Amino acid sequence: MKTRVFPIDAGSFQPEEVADAAQMIAEGGLVAFPTETVYGIAASVSKPEAIARLGELKGRPEGKPFTLHVASLAQFQEWVTEVPPSAQKLISSFWPGPLTIIFPGDGAPTGVRFPSHPVARELIARSGAPVFASSANISGEAPAIDAGEVLSSFQDRIDGVIDSGMAVGGQASTIVRLGEGDNLEILREGSISEEMISIALGKKQILFVCTGNSCRSPMAEALLKRHLAQRLQCEVDELPERGYVVRSAGIAAFCGGFASENARLTIEELGGSLAEHQSNPISQEVSGISDLIIAMSESHRSQILEWNGTLEGRVFLINDTGISDPIGGDMDTYRRCADEIESAVVEQWLERILNR
Repeated sequence: MKTRVFPIDAGSFQPEEVADAAQMIAEGGLVAFPTETVYGIAASVSKPEAIARLGELKGRPEGKPFTLHVASLAQFQEWVTEVPPSAQKLISSFWPGPLTIIFPGDGAPTGVRFPSHPVARELIARSGAPVFASSANISGEAPAIDAGEVLSSFQDRIDGVIDSGMAVGGQASTIVRLGEGDNLEILREGSISEEMISIALGKKQILFVCTGNSCRSPMAEALLKRHLAQRLQCEVDELPERGYVVRSAGIAAFCGGFASENARLTIEELGGSLAEHQSNPISQEVSGISDLIIAMSESHRSQILEWNGTLEGRVFLINDTGISDPIGGDMDTYRRCADEIESAVVEQWLERILNR
């Protein structure tokens, strides 16, 4: 058997490009494919011989199940009918994404993953059924993060491999196991941390979004924190302990930038601080755990929903008209901007957040 390689550019591929690889899975073949974490090897759930072959390939103990990978929430709901509240929160926060949830069942527990990688999702959908998959590595070795590493271990031992370049994450998914009474246990911590899971299950999450995360959204973050702390009679750094996490991010931000000088000075005048602010781009993980996403302009709101339509119902414009970008303006421009933001925070959002 010669392993067939399918070169597919994840950023520009057409859905029909995965048709041959999907057909290979549907007919009982084993195909390695990219996810947002590492490469995996897929076998159709409808092909027992392929599943057994995958077990032999991986040297997996008999009776130890593989993770079920689905292409959509609808497909997931066909396989798992009882979803406890804690799992619902995790699903709404992190799926599609690098989280495996192990659900209890009458037989062996079922681990389920809904990958966010577009090629993986299209492959599963076109194969006609969910797939059982395992990381593409020899037991005890590091998971493969590109097609070359897959081939070095499984050349001519699997039917196909989709080459979509290096897996972006390079880190295995986080695994959570559900227990009795809606309890859960983190079995493996991946890119979704224990803190992020705890936050998703408990604290109220508020995210302000602008363009570069250097002016409007950090000012909004600082002002809401100050008003929340005043109402709760605590220090700003005690807000997470009181159940509130306030963040900001940018549609076109880069990691690690500072707040603009005028934004920093303006917030200092108002009794807050942006001295430790570092810019962040909006991400699936942070937006997913946010209960409330407040956009500084209508274009930001629209871009967020275009990027991730599952956030519908959680994304709102800060006020009726939005807040103009003060970038490049003088201190008076920034003061007017901060006044607008503070008015919206106090008049439209503070009570709503406290009473959620």
